[in-house]
Amino acid sequence: MIEEDRRLRAACTRTLSGHVTICPSEMMRRLAHQAESLDASDIYGEGGAVQALEGRVREVLGKPSALFFAKGMVAQMSVLKVHSERSSSQAVALHPQSHLDVDEFDALNRVIGLRPVRLGRHMPFAASSVTSITEPIAAITIELPLRRAGYMLPSWHELVGIGELCRERKIAFHIDGARLWEAAAAYGVPPAAIAALADTVYVSFYKGLGGLGGAVLVGDPEIIRACKTWRTRLGGNLYTSYPLALSSLDGLNSHLPRMPTYVKRARDVAAKLNDRAPQIINCPAVMANAFHLLLVGTPDELAVRNRAFAERERVWLFSSFTEAPVSGRSIGEVVIGDASDAWSPSEAAEWVYYFASADGAVC
Repeated sequence: MIEEDRRLRAACTRTLSGHVTICPSEMMRRLAHQAESLDASDIYGEGGAVQALEGRVREVLGKPSALFFAKGMVAQMSVLKVHSERSSSQAVALHPQSHLDVDEFDALNRVIGLRPVRLGRHMPFAASSVTSITEPIAAITIELPLRRAGYMLPSWHELVGIGELCRERKIAFHIDGARLWEAAAAYGVPPAAIAALADTVYVSFYKGLGGLGGAVLVGDPEIIRACKTWRTRLGGNLYTSYPLALSSLDGLNSHLPRMPTYVKRARDVAAKLNDRAPQIINCPAVMANAFHLLLVGTPDELAVRNRAFAERERVWLFSSFTEAPVSGRSIGEVVIGDASDAWSPSEAAEWVYYFASADGAVC
């Protein structure tokens, strides 16, 4: 987002996606109201709010051990490396649309020497994909939901089946739960039900929970102890992390209970939009609190139109646009958070339809 976009968004009275933006001073006041802000600060992740956060996540996910990371990618590289060391295989199976493969500049291979084995193409891979693997695999990882594919989720039946096959074949099953809180609400199950399917789980706090950053990795104590060593090797052990931990606790308190509401609103917006312009929704059966729109135009053209819409309507619709796998179209994301408290699903659907209708763009 460029400076002009930040200025325009700040001037808007309503926002389609995400949470209400608050300034740093207001965020500091919110963190000061957390009970754990009175604790001594952690030192290299030991004690204080970090310890409280690890305990809270252990409880919510039902796993015996938890470890805080300032950066989620460090957490995932650490745990996948540990699974590799325990299996003597350098291969890790993932979806080609996984953010581990798409967004991290080949970090799995270049930084920790792992070799991705790709399962599926556009849709989330099924349990049958696991049976097709013919080489030794250290771990299978699945991103819930699969953002780059339009926030899609495998069916609950398929997810359970993948976990069962991994256990049968003695392959570590790791869940990339960057948006696990949202996925749990979408499935209609508690987060612990998803975590129970896997050996290790990573969760993030700065997306749906609106934190400043940070992540937690959960699993068996032996694996988590080994990940702690890799956290240091990868430069991920900060001197103190209490601001991140406090904001994560705040997100667990304020946003986690509201996830079912965010999911329902996303589905309501999509349903109303589908009545008007079904061809622009990537996946009409919206699975989580977010979905992709296939909009006519290049990312640059749509960014210009988005700024004009913000100036005219004082509504901020999209923070970015990316190329789509459909000629002449680009992807715009809708991700529902507490900013949706200021509008109705009907209003939101009208905004998107009006934006997409410019110059006959929905045709």
